[in-house]
Amino acid sequence: MFRAIRPARASFARLRALILAIGLGLVAACQTVPERPAFTPEQVEALERAGFSRDGDRYLLGIPDRLLFAFDSSDLLPEKRVALNEIAAALSDVGILGARIEGHTDSVGAEEYNRALSHRRAETVMRALAYGGMNAGAMEVLGLGESDPIETNDTEEGRSQNRRVVIIVTPGAAIPL
Repeated sequence: MFRAIRPARASFARLRALILAIGLGLVAACQTVPERPAFTPEQVEALERAGFSRDGDRYLLGIPDRLLFAFDSSDLLPEKRVALNEIAAALSDVGILGARIEGHTDSVGAEEYNRALSHRRAETVMRALAYGGMNAGAMEVLGLGESDPIETNDTEEGRSQNRRVVIIVTPGAAIPL
């Protein structure tokens, strides 16, 4: 009698495992994948009007530092502060409140110094955008120093291109209208 019960228990355990697996599979199949956030047409228009260019599902605005800052400085030139405030106001008016701000430098000087300078410049741009209406808490500031050149550092022309600030806006930084 003991032998007849053992196979029945094993069969019941396998049956229970099979039912559980099927049930979990059905539950997983019923879940919907959340819709990926996207920019509204108004947000796209505001981004493009402000000079941003599309890069996949995000928008980039590359600003050469030589147009924003004096050499070896993180103080924003006054006329550029006004321009950044206007960009921020236009974006916040359409529900874009956050961004990622990356500061970059050329390779002249010590690497650690360049990283700190690029971070200070990115923070300065972030403060200008916040003053214009964007949410400082929704912005990520990175100082990348000389780590991501877009041109050669062997010429003055190339170095000047590498001294830049990039503002990146993703759909996650935008409130749907």
